[in-house]
Amino acid sequence: MLKRQDYEFVLYTLAPVHIGSGVKVTSKESIQENGEYYFPEMDKLYLFLEKNHPESLPAFEQYLLDSGSKTNKRKSRLIDFLNDQKIKERDFGGFKIKQNNLVERLNEVSLFARDGLGRRYIPGSSLKGAIRTILESEYFRGKQISWGAKSGQQFDDIFNNIRVGDSNTIGESNFSIVQKWDYARNKDPKPMPIYRESLQPLKKITFNISAVGEEAISLIDNLENIAEKHYLYYRKFFLDNNFDKKYIQNNIKAPIYLGAGSGIWTKTNIRQMDDEKINAIRRKQYVKMRMKDKGVMKLTKYPTNVNSKIVKTKNFYEMGKCNFEVKKKS
Repeated sequence: MLKRQDYEFVLYTLAPVHIGSGVKVTSKESIQENGEYYFPEMDKLYLFLEKNHPESLPAFEQYLLDSGSKTNKRKSRLIDFLNDQKIKERDFGGFKIKQNNLVERLNEVSLFARDGLGRRYIPGSSLKGAIRTILESEYFRGKQISWGAKSGQQFDDIFNNIRVGDSNTIGESNFSIVQKWDYARNKDPKPMPIYRESLQPLKKITFNISAVGEEAISLIDNLENIAEKHYLYYRKFFLDNNFDKKYIQNNIKAPIYLGAGSGIWTKTNIRQMDDEKINAIRRKQYVKMRMKDKGVMKLTKYPTNVNSKIVKTKNFYEMGKCNFEVKKKS
């Protein structure tokens, strides 16, 4: 029987982190007021109107059908509909998030991953994918490692022997809405109309990892050192390409990037990348969105103290940047 070792993987967010659920909410389904974003359950709002304000139902149905227009923007915002109908109640289920004062007005918001009971969490598969990227690029030196059974071949999958559980449940108060910012060399960071429900900086999230077999155990035992070496290569490959260092965050522990919006090179086996492969990636992109050189840094904004030890430029973060440590269980 193969030896097994269990670990606690402790993730520390150094920047906002977004793990997408695939669900997006528009301004027609959210309310921004009193320092909060409120995302009600629209079916409960309908039932409330049906019971308490039946005279408003035709207007509500028309509101849902109306896509809004440049000549009548009020039709696209739920807060304006409720105010027009003189409806002050705000108890329609759903959830609330404290407003990030660096976001002026929301358009479409991508929501964070939730389990079957609606609780936010980070799937183990998301973390395992980030660990795989680090190991393939640094430990296996860019070699593509098979994952899963292959027809006619003996089953040999090192990543099957690294088993990552889902994170602990993450409370609502740990989240905010952040906006995407792109930073191109020799230019100022540029805000983009993309908004994500994200885990705030300086949060601690725990996972359980099991390693089966000597090789898997060795990889997890040395994961912090491997991640630090991978980061040095990533920094040389991308971050040090004439980007102003004031937007590059310091590390406290071993670095890892997680979730959406952190940039293509944090999710790519970068030791495989040469000019030919980078050009192949460019050719697959829309002409207007085609990256120049190796692309832009992916940033976001979140209110932070000017004396913060994890950012160099107030309010600007590298989207998805985290640090971690691995602790053996007895």
